[in-house]
Amino acid sequence: MNEILTTLFLSNPYLPGQVCDFCNQLPEFRKAEQDYNAAAAKLRAQLGNEKFDEFEEILNWHLAQYAHAYYLFGLGLRQEVLSALGQAG
Repeated sequence: MNEILTTLFLSNPYLPGQVCDFCNQLPEFRKAEQDYNAAAAKLRAQLGNEKFDEFEEILNWHLAQYAHAYYLFGLGLRQEVLSALGQAG
């Protein structure tokens, strides 16, 4: 079972494109991306490439950890729900 899940979610070469397609269907995502790109271009012009890249790397690490925390929270929540459903059954 783990091999199937690994193939489905980690070794799937189509996954990045499918996620991109999904995100592009969300108007809020597209707007946020446009706003970010405009703000990033302004900030890059003010700070220069090196300082901006340093800032963006730190920001991306922070956002990745934030998303990971949400993921872990969701896993815990699902485990609680499944456990509760199992006890009810």
